Amino acid sequence: MEIRVEVKLNRDASDQDDESLQNRIAAIAAELANGTGPWHERFDRLRDPASDGIDLRKDKGLISRFQRWAVMTEPGPALVDFFADTQVVPAYEVSESSGSDATQPDASRTVTLSFGLAREAHPMDAELAVAREELLKVANAIVRLQGTVAEVWAYLKENPEKRRSWIGALALGDEEAWTDLEADVSDDEEGLLERLLEDLFSALWPDEAIDGDPFVLYEPLDQVFDAFPASVTVKPDGEVVEAVGFHQVEDAYAVLAGDVSWAVADVLDEIVSPNLVGFWADADLQSFFRGSQRTRTDDEEECDRDCQLDDILARPFVVRPAEASDIVENLEKALTPLGEYRLRWIRNR
Repeated sequence: MEIRVEVKLNRDASDQDDESLQNRIAAIAAELANGTGPWHERFDRLRDPASDGIDLRKDKGLISRFQRWAVMTEPGPALVDFFADTQVVPAYEVSESSGSDATQPDASRTVTLSFGLAREAHPMDAELAVAREELLKVANAIVRLQGTVAEVWAYLKENPEKRRSWIGALALGDEEAWTDLEADVSDDEEGLLERLLEDLFSALWPDEAIDGDPFVLYEPLDQVFDAFPASVTVKPDGEVVEAVGFHQVEDAYAVLAGDVSWAVADVLDEIVSPNLVGFWADADLQSFFRGSQRTRTDDEEECDRDCQLDDILARPFVVRPAEASDIVENLEKALTPLGEYRLRWIRNR
């Protein structure tokens, strides 16, 4: 089992005039360079790794990315040691079952990886109030988006010949559809399209739309909703048979605890149909939803672009308007951590 952590210090995206933020970035960079701080401490607790390493990269003389990894032969104790300073309680179990069919392997191993919480999250009233204020900003972005989507759906109803190129571009990111759309777009259409994309991105990445400092939005949410110190991604070496709180990301599975962009997509499922965000989550887009993508089914994998587009166009184009207060409540529900995150897979001998 490999434990890997990557820390990116995106100085260009931060507020250059915010002295406190720049000092914070500098402090984190110094810890990474000096071998101190929580991430080094977690790796230092791992006993006798089979192999390990550190990669520290700089941009214009300043640290821009840090990676450290360790390969462990005993995953269970290693995970407990690694998460010892957090609320996360990991468990790793391998059970064997003998095969009775002579044509099948003699035995298979079922691996269960779970992450529980040491205590139920009961945020202080003041912390929860601040988090809800930030969620209200996200909710207002969703309200703007649902209004713009309603305009787009109304426009496509009046111009059905445009539906295939617009939805092919927006829902599937189809390059040919984008070319067709951009080649035959009026000034009014271009304005509507730009506004839709702007509102979509504002809802998905509210930290960039609301404030240039991502800590302003995400830190209050993390304090209340996310007990994990970082994103957790697992690459199972077999067929996954159960995933609770994990979502498939290409050949891996990721825990989406506290991911506000995923929560936005979840809420939009109930508001917008077809849900453009949901379709984009199924697309092969690197780093979308900060790395998380929703699970594709076998039927979806067998269905080509035209088939997927036909399916989307056959759905009702509706918007079910929601008030900002209701959206805040639904976002909070989507962000509230589960009691246990569990991934189970069958590893054949």
